[in-house]
Amino acid sequence: MIPERLYETLPYLYVISGAQTALWLPHWTAALSGVVLIFVGAIVWVIRTDKRRSPYGIKFKEQGTLPFWCYELQPFVYLSCGVLLFNYGQSFLLYPSAMIFLVVGIQLWLCRICCRRHS
Repeated sequence: MIPERLYETLPYLYVISGAQTALWLPHWTAALSGVVLIFVGAIVWVIRTDKRRSPYGIKFKEQGTLPFWCYELQPFVYLSCGVLLFNYGQSFLLYPSAMIFLVVGIQLWLCRICCRRHS
């Protein structure tokens, strides 16, 4: 059995290691495996937080027009775009856009983490 502390941090470790793989290894296969690792961590995180939500809380279908998975994976798409722009952008002029993608992705993810904490 995996200790609870390690079990709870696994999605975060997946996302961080995927971002590091896509950033530090210059080959396209590394970028592809890094993005896959980011999305595996994202899916694990989304499934866990969805199962922990209160049955009496607001349901997702009442909140907006985006489909469930598009809404849930949005911060991770931004993070992946930022990482790929940093590593594979042809010009240094793309770095501000990459930074914006990274900041918005991290901000959305942190907001969702804070709103979904269980007591």
